[in-house]
Amino acid sequence: MTNPASKFLRHQKGSYLLESLIAILIFSFGILGLIGLLSSSIRITNDARYRAEAANLASAMIADMWTMRASQLDTEFGTSGSGKLGAWETKATELLPQATGTNKPTVALSPGLSQQSRTADVTVYWQMPGEAARHQHSMTAQIGRNP
Repeated sequence: MTNPASKFLRHQKGSYLLESLIAILIFSFGILGLIGLLSSSIRITNDARYRAEAANLASAMIADMWTMRASQLDTEFGTSGSGKLGAWETKATELLPQATGTNKPTVALSPGLSQQSRTADVTVYWQMPGEAARHQHSMTAQIGRNP
């Protein structure tokens, strides 16, 4: 006569192994979720850093413009690659990713409210690695003496 308890035990062989494999699978999904969260937080942190760099570059350019007369603005900032604008473009390419070619920062000067002033539109572009979208930061300022 067979013992009914031994028959029950024979059917239970391997259940601990199956339970442990399921626990490892659930744990692995949790680890993958944490890695995904970490990578997205790094991307968001880099994006915030580049936005701050772009704002600082634009502010520095406008602050530099405030130290000059309107006639000097045209010579120093009117042509890309020359004067202070060229140095500023070089600095932007060092600090921001892919800030070259069509993503090169721009300064547009137009007549201001008076003969001694100019309206300056400063735009800084950058493109995050691995993204197709181009980001930009724009500032507009009235530089010079106004009546």
